[in-house]
Amino acid sequence: MRNLLAFLAVGLSLAACAVPAGRQGDEGAGTSIATVGNPAYEQALSRWIDRPEEDLIAAWGVPERSQALTDGGQVLEYQRADASGRLLCSTLFTSDVYGKIRVWTYRGVDCRAPQLGDYGGTSRHPLP
Repeated sequence: MRNLLAFLAVGLSLAACAVPAGRQGDEGAGTSIATVGNPAYEQALSRWIDRPEEDLIAAWGVPERSQALTDGGQVLEYQRADASGRLLCSTLFTSDVYGKIRVWTYRGVDCRAPQLGDYGGTSRHPLP
């Protein structure tokens, strides 16, 4: 329970302090917590704004963690780790009550658009 509350607190605080990137009207936005931005990754993440979370899960796999929000939305967290288990990238997507992705945020030293096996549970079972 303590880990779940910590995850929720981190997810909400990251989403709350997100600086809109490429925001237009009421569309979603994203942010990076990296000292150097990753434009290619940010562009890949921005393509998920306003898309169903089911499409994200079909493309990226089952997230490491998910947390329902009081407003009916949820936060999905994807992690990518190296073979030793060291976290390379953590990406959070926040959806609304309708299941549409509205916000993303990421942090890490090696974030990139997913390839087979990069995200969705591989931190527990890295590929050889």
